[in-house]
Amino acid sequence: MDFVTASQLQGCFTPEEDVWFPDLAKIVWQDLDFLGWVHPSGHLAYIVAQSPNDGALKGVVLRRFERPTSRVRLDMCSLCLHVHGSGGTAMFSITEAGSRGRRTISNVVCTDLACSLRIRNKINPSSLMQETLYLEAKVWRILQRLHRWLLKTKYL
Repeated sequence: MDFVTASQLQGCFTPEEDVWFPDLAKIVWQDLDFLGWVHPSGHLAYIVAQSPNDGALKGVVLRRFERPTSRVRLDMCSLCLHVHGSGGTAMFSITEAGSRGRRTISNVVCTDLACSLRIRNKINPSSLMQETLYLEAKVWRILQRLHRWLLKTKYL
């Protein structure tokens, strides 16, 4: 992903959306396929991705739901296919554009939205299921899955 300024990032969201922005100076842009971050409160998250249709940056607000468990279990991120132990994934929901909150589409994704860093082995822990696919194919797969999710919610 290319470097994005604070004003470009703000332009990805509508003015009525109350968006909390991360410290852009700490982001390693060349390691990202999309920018995803979680609000400090933990209940909201944000994704900024480049549209495959027109190349414009699009921002989406997500609701994050922790998935409490009483037993140890494995979960797989639906974007990067990284297999986590308990607590490594969360349910993220996007309200469909134009539905006035009546329809949401959810996905199980890495809790911190750091899928791009995981496929590049930049953060640990490693996946409980090792994959031998080359990096370009993993990047293509993440973007395809993300774009498909955003298309269903009518944000792309």
